[in-house]
Formats: sequence, structure tokens, C-alpha cells
Amino acid sequence: MMKKCAFITLGCKVNQYETQAIREAVQKKGYMVVKAEEKADLYVVNTCTVTETSDKKSRQYIRRLRMGNPESIIAVTGCYADAYKEELNNITPEKTVIIGHNSKAEIIDLIENNQKEDGDHRHSSVFGLKISRFEGHTRAFLKIEDGCDNWCSYCIVPYVRGSVKSRPIDDVIWEAERLTSNGYPEIVLTGIHLGAYGTDVDSGRQSNTLVEVLKRLEAIHGLKRIRISSIEAYEITDDLVSVIADSEKICPHFHLPLQSGDNYILKRMNRKYTSEQYISLLDSIRRKIKLPSFTTDVIVGFPGEKDEHFENTISTCQKAGFSKIHIFPFSKRKGTAAAKMDNHCDSSTITRRKIALNSLGDELSKRYKQNFIDKKLDVLVESSVDKETGLLCGYTERYIKVFFKGGREKMNKIITIYANRIENNHIVGTLT
Repeated sequence: MMKKCAFITLGCKVNQYETQAIREAVQKKGYMVVKAEEKADLYVVNTCTVTETSDKKSRQYIRRLRMGNPESIIAVTGCYADAYKEELNNITPEKTVIIGHNSKAEIIDLIENNQKEDGDHRHSSVFGLKISRFEGHTRAFLKIEDGCDNWCSYCIVPYVRGSVKSRPIDDVIWEAERLTSNGYPEIVLTGIHLGAYGTDVDSGRQSNTLVEVLKRLEAIHGLKRIRISSIEAYEITDDLVSVIADSEKICPHFHLPLQSGDNYILKRMNRKYTSEQYISLLDSIRRKIKLPSFTTDVIVGFPGEKDEHFENTISTCQKAGFSKIHIFPFSKRKGTAAAKMDNHCDSSTITRRKIALNSLGDELSKRYKQNFIDKKLDVLVESSVDKETGLLCGYTERYIKVFFKGGREKMNKIITIYANRIENNHIVGTLT
């Protein structure tokens, strides 16, 4: 009988990409992929360790799977697996294989050969994984970079992912062409430190820059949209903005992590900009691109953050005019510089600040969306209807979610919608 394999994925777009690559690898080995709640011979848990909540979820999934499936093999990979190998061994020592970061491409061989991968082996490149589709998604994520050289004081990721590693550009274009030919109209470029693409190869060569990747992707016939998932503000160059401004394919959507709007806290975080420099960058982009969308990440309750520091963050966010703010309560990561700092905020203060920032984020989001009411919008329609409303939905190039009535034949296509109103912080429109 054909063996069955199920997947659970936590964390970032890079993890989602890597799960899809592992999924395709196990299918080539003859496994049937089933849903996570079904019985399987093998469960792959792709973990995350960016916050304490991520750690907790990873442990919960592993324990739940082991209790319900005592005879199944559980393969644990991802950042939590690299950071806390001993802890994982204590949770479920039997029939559990821990797959190190650079060994994901050999996951089935490691399991079938009964090798207990401890993460110290280096069997292959981090780009040994490749995909031809993106199951359950309308847009395809494409990993072009791994590792990080930022060393923010709160972040564990450089310790588990290592330094910047760039995927060869010809390999990037080959996979993008394959995804496009398989019906994906939008590709989202992903990486851990995306703006550093090419710096590890030869920063003086034009062929090894993010700008060059974008230019070559633009030439792919049939590819309608190119999106940059996340990039540091200080890595936005004039050339990059010009390429996006002149392009009909590259989305005018910038996800630029702010983390704090206070210069004292930014310095403690080991971020490489001031709040004034950040706002100046956004202003310069707005001068070249009409109504660009700026989304961001903000950490509340960083050690030493007082009310006046948080008020500076509120003020910076107001000036930035973000279309979406992702808020993260500070999470103490063992081994990081921030974990050793004094003056940690109490939970009630963090909750209060999170509520205040969330309220501002909703206000700014509605204000930005108001620019598009009574206008025509191009929307890439998702492959399933919204569960709550029963409506079709999708995203514009500026990453605005739009709901509308329509038939299933509209799914997975870019169509034009007339924006009527804002409802529940989303745009509701009609077919044109």
C-alpha cells in the first residue's frame, strides 16, 4: 500500500516554500499526501521559533501528533528544530527524526535509512529544495535567499539560519518560469534577509542584485505580477524604487519592518536606521510611485520601552500612514542580546500598548483604502470562497483585500472590480 504523509507548517513564507518543496520530494518517493488530521505513516512538522508562542505551538503539535499516532514517524524540521534539539528529543524521543536546516532536501532518505539527523550534518545546499507548484495557493512563493546578517538584538533567526546565502539567479529564473507555466500569475519573492540578496556572492557584479532579479523576472512571458515579500528600509535603493516605478508587473507594495518608532529603542534593537530616516524613505518613494502601499512589523514592550518611547512609535506610525501594521509583543529569545537586557515590560503594559497600536493600525488602514473607493481595481482572485461571507475575494497589487459576488470561473484570474465601500476593514466591490 502507498504510504501516507501529512504536513504541519508554522511561521514565515520561507517555511511555507520549504514545506511545499518537501511535499513534492515525498510525493516523488511514492508517498500520498493527506491532511494533517488524517492518519499517516509520516508527519512532517516545519517549526518556527521567532516567538515563544511559535515554540509553544510547535511543541503542542508534536505532542498531539505523538499521542494520536504512536506508531507513526514524526519528522521535525524548521528553526525550532535547529534551536532546541535536546528539548525536542525529550518531548518525543521515539520514532522522531530531527532534520537540520541544510538537510531538508534529504528528509526521506534520512528517515528510511534510520539516521538520527542532529542538525550538525551538512548534506546539501539550502537551495537543494525546489518547487513546481504551490498547493492551496493562488500566488506562488519563490525562495531566493536564506540566512540573515542583521543580528537584531531580539532575534534568534541568525543563530539557526546562519549568514546570508543567495540562490543563483539562473536557478531563480528557471523556477519562476516553471511556476508561471504551471498557472501562477503572481510570484512572491521570499527570503530571510531578502535585501541582502547577492552580497555573499560578489556585490560588485550587477547580475547578483535584487534589482537584476526583478528585471529578469519581468521578461518572463505570462507572469503578471511580481511581489517583494519583505525588505529592510535601509536596503531600499534608488535603483530599486525606479525599477518598481517603471514596471507594470512589480507590485507597488513595500513591507518594511519598522519594529519601533523611537530612536532609543531602535538602537537597543540594533536596527540600522532612525525613525526620521525611515519616514524620509517613505516620503521619497511616494514622490516616485502613486499611492504605494506600506505594511510593517512593530514590536511592543521591548526591554526599556517606556510610555514616551511607545508614544514616539505611535507618532511615527501616524506619519508613515501604513496600510497594515503587524503587531508582535516582545518575546524573550534565549541566547539573544535582548534577553539579557534589564527593564522588561510587564504583560499588562504590553497588552495595553498592543491594543492602542492595533486601534491606530485599523484607522490608518481604512484611511489608505479610502483612496480606492469608486475606482476600478485589478484583483487576483483566490482559489476558494471566503468562509464567513461566501463571497469571492482576492488582492490588488497593493495588497488590499477585496470581496465581491461572482462565479467560480473567476478564481485564479486577475479581474477588474469596481470598489464600492469599506466593510470590516476590507473593500467590497462589484464586477465591472
